Amino acid sequence: MDRIRLFGLFALLTLPLAQAQDELAEDVHEYTLENGLRVIMAVRDFAPVIDFNLSFDVGGVDEPLGLGGVAHMVEHMAFKGTRSIGSYDLEAEEEALEDLEVAASALSVARDAGASGDALAVFEKAFADAQAAAQALASPNALDTLFTDNGAQGLNASTAYDRTSYTVSLPANRLELYARVYADVLTNPIFRSFYEERDVVREERRQRSEDSPDGVLYEAFLAEAFQKHPYGRPLIGAAEEIEGYTATAAQGIFDVFYHPNRAVLVLVGDVRPERDIRVIRRYFNFVPRGPEVRASIPAEPQQRAERRVVVPYAASPQLVVGFHKPTYPNRDAYVLDVLDYILGRGRTSRLYRELVTRQQLAADATTSAATPGVRYPNLFTIELQPRAPHTPQELERALYGELAKVGRGGMTGAELERAKTLLRADVLRSFESGSGLAASLAYNELFAGSWEKLFDDLDTYDTVTAAEVKGAASRLFREENRTVATLVTESADAGATGMDAQEGP
Repeated sequence: MDRIRLFGLFALLTLPLAQAQDELAEDVHEYTLENGLRVIMAVRDFAPVIDFNLSFDVGGVDEPLGLGGVAHMVEHMAFKGTRSIGSYDLEAEEEALEDLEVAASALSVARDAGASGDALAVFEKAFADAQAAAQALASPNALDTLFTDNGAQGLNASTAYDRTSYTVSLPANRLELYARVYADVLTNPIFRSFYEERDVVREERRQRSEDSPDGVLYEAFLAEAFQKHPYGRPLIGAAEEIEGYTATAAQGIFDVFYHPNRAVLVLVGDVRPERDIRVIRRYFNFVPRGPEVRASIPAEPQQRAERRVVVPYAASPQLVVGFHKPTYPNRDAYVLDVLDYILGRGRTSRLYRELVTRQQLAADATTSAATPGVRYPNLFTIELQPRAPHTPQELERALYGELAKVGRGGMTGAELERAKTLLRADVLRSFESGSGLAASLAYNELFAGSWEKLFDDLDTYDTVTAAEVKGAASRLFREENRTVATLVTESADAGATGMDAQEGP
């Protein structure tokens, strides 16, 4: 075994970048199936396990108006089985699901028409009866049970604004099981337990976006910052959108967007590429290629004046400040990644050191260079928590003072090198686990043009200069380019949170 396979990718942290790239490249194998599915295998054979990541370049930005969050619902449906997995009587189940759609539609019409009392109860009972009939004809968690019984760990999925990913870790001798099941998921999905799962998603929204001060503030912030682009819509969907989902509409989204030619399948672990690609082809080659449909996504117009939103909530004050910025491969996107580490990564970063430790205006200060996604121009964001008795207004003024310093004077050489070192270490550290490496390979293949771009990015970061950081900061941190969202305790005077005549740096 070579060093990478024996010790894992932790060894990369101590290698020169070029050598680390060469070490990894030796063990990565790429294939493209006839239907367009890209397959990447990375050999890490120190344990008889394979980490799988199946990712699609489909997410919240691709959803039609009125169906916000439906990509998340489609993600949930992938765990409910297929026409050949989970059904006790497929013909009877499909009839029952058709009856359920009719009952769901009738109930929706009755509610929209204003029916109430006994009249509405008739439609509610018909819907509940149809649900029960469909439930009795299938296992609700067929895939979960199947994979768990075969030694799976980390069976999960996630939906972001830019992509949807399905992940699992399985014993290496279950490769054929994985290929058989997920090829079936793509070819023969059946949206069973849809309305039960819709209730689950509605509860997720309550917990994450309605009963959470962070969630309420974040939604208000994005809606203010993105007034045309779908990055401004709630990723999980608005409450009324969730409550209006139908299985028919969700199936339509799946049929339009979720195809092998929009996906990359990554396998990291105990793989034998020349042998195992035959297994992948045996099953996935039968998944039909889909149409090249791309959602029409409006560009966000250039922001020309500061935007502010105040969110009253029964919680401690918080502050989110965002600045519009370009995304990759624009050079500024890389420069601002470095600035992210200078300003808000860790206790030695500028904002933490100045606002939390020295001035004691804040309880916490963090930054992010790509909110809420990377497929399109996004935001550089700064999140702050005032420390009592200091107010959000005091903290905001101090923040702009610190940002102005970067735009005027840049940073020391030591700060710049520290930021680059931390950034490189975080990227390489994410490769330590098979799942982390699989996620990085999938992301770069989908959105950067090739998995190898992950090392090109590290090369780019190494070339960033202090003058570039200073220039990017002065262009970015302008008053007319910023959006400010402030969460104030519900009893506070919301009108007092504005920054009257406050000038930006």
